[in-house]
Amino acid sequence: MFRKSVGAFFMALLMVSCGEKNDKAYKNLTLNAFSGMKTPSFVIQPNLVRKHINRLMKEDSGRLPCDRFARKHYESGAGFIWISRLGIDTRPDTLIKYISAVNESGISYRVFRKNRIEQDMEQIKSLQFDAGEDINMALARLEYNLTRAYLRYCSGQKFGYVNPEYILNHFDVRDSDSIRTTYNRIFDIKLERPSQQFFNDALRKARKDSLSFFLQEVQPTSKLYTKLCQYLKSKHLNENQRQKVLCNIERCRWQQKEDFEKLSKYVLVNIPEFRLYTVDRDSIVSMKIGCGTKENKTPLLTSHIERMDINPQWVVPKSIARGIANNQAYLRKNNMFIYDKKKGKQDVSQASYSKIMDGQQFIVQKGGPGNSLGRIIFRFPNNFAVYLHDTSAPWMLQKSFRAISHGCIRVEKPFQLAMFLLEDKSSPLADKIQYSMTVDLNPNDSPPPSRYGHIDKKRLVNSVTVSPNIPVIITYFTYFPHVNGNLVEYADVYGFDAAILSRLKAFLI
Repeated sequence: MFRKSVGAFFMALLMVSCGEKNDKAYKNLTLNAFSGMKTPSFVIQPNLVRKHINRLMKEDSGRLPCDRFARKHYESGAGFIWISRLGIDTRPDTLIKYISAVNESGISYRVFRKNRIEQDMEQIKSLQFDAGEDINMALARLEYNLTRAYLRYCSGQKFGYVNPEYILNHFDVRDSDSIRTTYNRIFDIKLERPSQQFFNDALRKARKDSLSFFLQEVQPTSKLYTKLCQYLKSKHLNENQRQKVLCNIERCRWQQKEDFEKLSKYVLVNIPEFRLYTVDRDSIVSMKIGCGTKENKTPLLTSHIERMDINPQWVVPKSIARGIANNQAYLRKNNMFIYDKKKGKQDVSQASYSKIMDGQQFIVQKGGPGNSLGRIIFRFPNNFAVYLHDTSAPWMLQKSFRAISHGCIRVEKPFQLAMFLLEDKSSPLADKIQYSMTVDLNPNDSPPPSRYGHIDKKRLVNSVTVSPNIPVIITYFTYFPHVNGNLVEYADVYGFDAAILSRLKAFLI
């Protein structure tokens, strides 16, 4: 019946236009014009549209921040974004064009209800509705689904489809009982997350016909993102490799507050690769690193290197101290002493296991040759007490699997890293750092034998401020470019890919 009515209406229009010899008389015909037919199915009633939207919101189980914001928008009684008394314009087509390309990065159309949106657009344009439906129901569904899809797409492309802070900080179990489970915090990379202001701006730009510009603005700009998306098209990838590529594509969407690709000088550590990179514009140098074991994971973080300490003392953590506190021979052999909070520096004979475990005493290893931190440590503010440092066991860095530490990062070429951080590499300070890192220091502070003949105290330096501070990023990519630019696959050392994939799967093809 509906089709016959519409056919008769269009035939009448055709006859009138031929009679008047003006084939453009109805060029700008809109849905509002059909309201005059008084056919109930074609009469646009805003109150009915809003009633249908309210029903759709109640049925929608989406829990993403963007979904909650979409519902909040309509619950507040705010105006429609995509429809009007004139029907729909070309903006939905623009959005669908962008959504149609999202599969190139592995994201599924179903996340955005693309098929349902296209069906409704076609029905509204052709005025062909299923039995029991009318134009208000179709417009409501289109309006709500377009807003939902738009906000999902913009926030997903701009900030990522999953929240790594939540996933990874609920990954490493610290303690668990019948009442609750606590976790070790292992992710502290400063990220931008979608805010109410972001969603407000998104809807404002959609209304003001700035949609194409905004959709372009939210696209990931990372060079690695582009490289990974191209690599995803490779036909030789097996399913495990494909999933690993998708995890790394998602990492590229996470919006870091300090984008390392836009920095001119920085230090980057990639855990799965067991490698550190110093980047100074186009100059890139890499070196091997050792990181935390699976039980003592090196956290992912961003910070700034502020200081280099040469021949640092090492305060032994409780996890290690409990195994050596009662072994005086071992403590003496390794140049250790006891620091008591009340009495100060004490001989190892004064060590008390209970006081060490209670934090009243600490086992401290003197600086110099044999110190577990090596001859230099690179300090940066963080919430985990982890640092980059030299090692007294460089042979361990020759292993292929180098998850060997209690969380800190051991570097293969500490002096080279120190020179990278130094603003003026030709200054006398460079010579002092090298001398201080190689001179033999006697634990008892008496003049020792030395390859330099004696200790030149004028050439000794204990601490060097890094000015300007240099950004350091400790990250986790299981597909990462080699220095030649080719992508290389690395093992998922800590199992982070699996944790991310478990949440990401809901969005994947």
